[in-house]
Amino acid sequence: MNRARKSALYKDPHLRSSPFQGEGKRLIRLCVVAALFAAVSIAHAAQTGNLKLDVMGDDGAGAKNPAHVIAANGKEAGQVTAGASIALAPGEYKIVLPIVGGQIVKDGVQIEAGRTHTVMIANVAVLQVSVKDKTGNDPGFGVTVTTTDSPHTKVASFISGDKYLFAPSQVDVHVDAPPQGYDWHAVPLAPGHRALLTLDEVLKAELLVQPVMSKISIDNATRVVILRAGTQTKVAEIGPGSEHRFKLDPGDYDVYVENRSGKGKSYATAAGIHLESGAKVARTVPLD
Repeated sequence: MNRARKSALYKDPHLRSSPFQGEGKRLIRLCVVAALFAAVSIAHAAQTGNLKLDVMGDDGAGAKNPAHVIAANGKEAGQVTAGASIALAPGEYKIVLPIVGGQIVKDGVQIEAGRTHTVMIANVAVLQVSVKDKTGNDPGFGVTVTTTDSPHTKVASFISGDKYLFAPSQVDVHVDAPPQGYDWHAVPLAPGHRALLTLDEVLKAELLVQPVMSKISIDNATRVVILRAGTQTKVAEIGPGSEHRFKLDPGDYDVYVENRSGKGKSYATAAGIHLESGAKVARTVPLD
């Protein structure tokens, strides 16, 4: 190109390089890099296989005990829980699954590129304690598992709602649910089975008994006795002089009111009062 043509090129703004041409080149370079990265990722994926751990299907899925995956060189290649999978380089592995009271070992687990090897374990037991409060949620109370024989040695502790794998045995289970906790004795943990212990949180109900005469309270002159419905079994009693308000377990109750005022009926009853967990119930008992 002679000087005159070069001069014309630089003078004509339409013939000069646009700034968008530089942006286009950078975009192309980024696309090339992304494509190369994707190709490398695909190639890497094709060079790995998957190990899936199946412990009693849905019964064991999500159990908190992690299995250790040991490579041929003796080093841990990763961990996997029941119902989950892990990507591994092709080769031979050993699976070590610690359970409460022992461990399960699987040798010679072969992983092939692009394939999934499922390791199935069924000779364990699953224990799960489920506690529900009045909203239907699990508050996460402490669970303690002990041997059934004295001195009741602790073998495990965890949180309600969690699922753990155990060696087959028989255990006692305590959950720190209010008001004073709850216990299960001699729970069988059979191989290949799940022991699901459920507990709905029990809240005291409130019963207010209001003895009246001419629609006027006569708490100061009455004694109120709470009985199990249909029985003569006394559950609670409040004498004259104070409000007759009771905290009771959910259930069915009869009420006996003794009138010491010297007027009206000497006594009255109210039968079949049903109390739900956490409920507040008021019952008026006329003595006219």
